[in-house]
Amino acid sequence: MIFQSFNMAGPLPAALMAYGWVPFLVVATLALVFSVVYVLYHRATRPRYLGTTIITILGLFLSLVCSLLVPVDVFVVSYMKTSDGNWKSWAETQQERNSITGSIQTCYYVCYSVILTFCFLLFPANFFYHGVEGEDDQEPTFYKKLCKSLQYTMVSLFLFGLLVVGGFLIPVGDHTQVTNLSDIGDGKVAWFVDKMEHNKFEDMLLFVLNVINLVGMLVLIVYTGVGLSSLPCSLVSARRRVDGERNTLQLSISELESQIAEIEGRSVNAASIQTFDQSQIDRLEQQLRLLRRDQRDLEQRAKNAINRCALVVMPCQLVAGAFFSGIGFLVFLSLLLENVDKALHSDGPRSGYAVHNSSLPNPLDLLLVVSSTVFPVDYVVYTGIVLFLVLSSMSGMKAVGIRFCWVSIYRIRAWKTHPRGLLLAVLSLMYIILAINVVMFSLLPDYTTFGNQHYVHTSPDNSTTVERCGGTNFVEKQDGCTPSRISVLLLSFHYKVWIFGAAYYWLTWTLLLVITLGSVFTVYRIRRPVRMEEEEEDLIST
Repeated sequence: MIFQSFNMAGPLPAALMAYGWVPFLVVATLALVFSVVYVLYHRATRPRYLGTTIITILGLFLSLVCSLLVPVDVFVVSYMKTSDGNWKSWAETQQERNSITGSIQTCYYVCYSVILTFCFLLFPANFFYHGVEGEDDQEPTFYKKLCKSLQYTMVSLFLFGLLVVGGFLIPVGDHTQVTNLSDIGDGKVAWFVDKMEHNKFEDMLLFVLNVINLVGMLVLIVYTGVGLSSLPCSLVSARRRVDGERNTLQLSISELESQIAEIEGRSVNAASIQTFDQSQIDRLEQQLRLLRRDQRDLEQRAKNAINRCALVVMPCQLVAGAFFSGIGFLVFLSLLLENVDKALHSDGPRSGYAVHNSSLPNPLDLLLVVSSTVFPVDYVVYTGIVLFLVLSSMSGMKAVGIRFCWVSIYRIRAWKTHPRGLLLAVLSLMYIILAINVVMFSLLPDYTTFGNQHYVHTSPDNSTTVERCGGTNFVEKQDGCTPSRISVLLLSFHYKVWIFGAAYYWLTWTLLLVITLGSVFTVYRIRRPVRMEEEEEDLIST
């Protein structure tokens, strides 16, 4: 769709079509495979509804594709210029560049519109359809389930309608009233605002998306904040390997046997055991039987070929855990430095905390900018960071579960996740992936804004030098560099409704705090040689 729309700009080089289309097609295919594997791996064997499976796979897939449009966006605007800062022949005029970037913007709008349809229509309808209970343990009729589903789905559509009305009615700043771009801060935010042709429909859609992104940020803070520490720590500690579980089981069995012996030792004989003590003994003996049964299963699993192969690849698992720990630290450090930079070099909440002249180094941003010189290294790195954040969110979701406040509703387990729990899990991941676009803009500000573009800088003595477009040396003229559409969509609307930019800034600080607390808690938990409560509940339920 993107590259078909490019034809409006006239003949484009074949390299642009190939470099942009081939990596995106490959990554989109991998995203589809990833979505299928995740849903099939976690869905319950009974019942397994085909409609729920298809909707969750498509919802997760479309969210990933929307996120992976960003490196395509960055590549296109970077490919418009040569390394000496001049425009290529097919992108010399502003009209040609606007036509190309406008088609990318249209693709963003199409993807976001489809995702909103899933979030407010398909997911609620399917969720409430499977939540209808029959009378006297009888399966409810299709008509009854459909009516109940429509009733509750109308509530979801009503909420969406309120957001749409709010998007049309909310007062926003009018950049057409700004006669001098330097009247706003140092001109950077207004520079982006002037790149955006606003109308009421676009303002409404951006308002709805920003509200959804705020919800996604809240979900991301909980799950990704915990997962950034739980994912690497689970790999390094290897708690769930058979040998480690066997030692934990043996310790639990010994403790239960000691408790039973202690209670029985209080009485002279079996006939003199009091009712309360006997109930305690019965409860402990039931747990003991369950643990011994699981111990026998572990003994059998320890002898199979899969576990033997797992022991062989254990060093690779430890290396992967250490690697993920390093990536998690870089993510934390980059977000911290960027937020400190915003606190030092921005006009505060009224500008959405947009950085005017960044001064602190951002390691991940520098890595992406340098890797963008060798295509498609930056595409691979960017996709890897997104996948790491998604995997961390999945790990945090598995550790925390689907909760409402402190009440656990569903748990995410392999082959055992209830269909409604799977819908909520994938819906949460969709919100998280949408919020990841905002996080990536804070994590990689220069790369996601300009990529590897350069411009010709003329000094007061008329000497010229080639500079890279970025926060440290922001281009003076608007036709010097072309920003990506994702950066224009974010910054321009944050100027018009500054509360969103300020909210993202403070929520990022909250995310950093949760990552810190989650790391401390995860390290504390892996040092405890006790069996996880959810595993014991699984034993009791089987």
